[in-house]
Amino acid sequence: MKFINNNIIKCLAGVASLTALAGCSDSFLEQDPLSFYEPTTTYNTEAGLKAALARCDLSYKEMLMDGNGNMLPIASTYFMSDIGLYAKTDAGGGIMDDIANKITPTSGMATHGDSNSMIGFYNRSCDGIKYANTVLTYIDGVTSLDEVTRDAYKGRAYFHRAYKYYHMVLLFGDIPLITKIIQVPKQNYKSTSKQAIFEMLVHDLEFAVKHVPSMKDMPNYGEVNQEACMQLLIKCYLTVGEYAKAEAMATDLIENHGLALMEQPFGTFVPSGNPNTWEVSRNVVWDLHRGENVAIPANTETILPILNFNAQNFTYYP
Repeated sequence: MKFINNNIIKCLAGVASLTALAGCSDSFLEQDPLSFYEPTTTYNTEAGLKAALARCDLSYKEMLMDGNGNMLPIASTYFMSDIGLYAKTDAGGGIMDDIANKITPTSGMATHGDSNSMIGFYNRSCDGIKYANTVLTYIDGVTSLDEVTRDAYKGRAYFHRAYKYYHMVLLFGDIPLITKIIQVPKQNYKSTSKQAIFEMLVHDLEFAVKHVPSMKDMPNYGEVNQEACMQLLIKCYLTVGEYAKAEAMATDLIENHGLALMEQPFGTFVPSGNPNTWEVSRNVVWDLHRGENVAIPANTETILPILNFNAQNFTYYP
């Protein structure tokens, strides 16, 4: 009897197993994400546009400083000009002794050590261009915006794209010009002449100057404003040889937008230095570059600050 029962049990177990296998499916592999990223959905609202512009703001900041609060990216651009040289020669590893071979795509440019950050500068610029193009691609589909608001968003996106291309072209020469979102993988990029790129930047920034609100009318301090667009357009005018337009716009910027050079010490004095070897006496240049004074109303030189300040760890580039 026991033998028979065991066989019956085995048979029943086998049938149950076959039934279970017959009813099994791969439905448990189906994805059930909380949300999907679909550009036409993400960027059909004003909140989506603001998110893209926030990424533009971040790339603008990272073009100047790295995540450690150092000024390595902007200093790296100085290496390529007559503004400054890499002066740290006692520790070795500097680039100025062999700049032709050390500033190459395979020379460790991506590192943020005691080297240079040219590839990081390029990558951050491309990141900002991508998100500026995102705004320009999808903004006309955001039906909740009135014309004035829509043009202001476009102008800010034009500024970010122009700022990135302005620096990239001056540093790297003829480079690919990308003005829309890349929808499929692409490898056959071709360079565009510097002249053609700057002519586009002038056109875009003239639109931005007309439609981006003035600093005094911006709801948030530190956002792209009309004055910043004017300053960048002045530089582009000079680059393409439109000297009269550059002079006229610079005069307008200085005389009609509440800006002026600081001539006297102001704001909070931050003591520093060593009284025996390097004593810092208060002066206007020192005060201009203290974090406590960057965004105060008394500072009439600030046009577009990068707000990244606390008393312990501060980096600012005018």
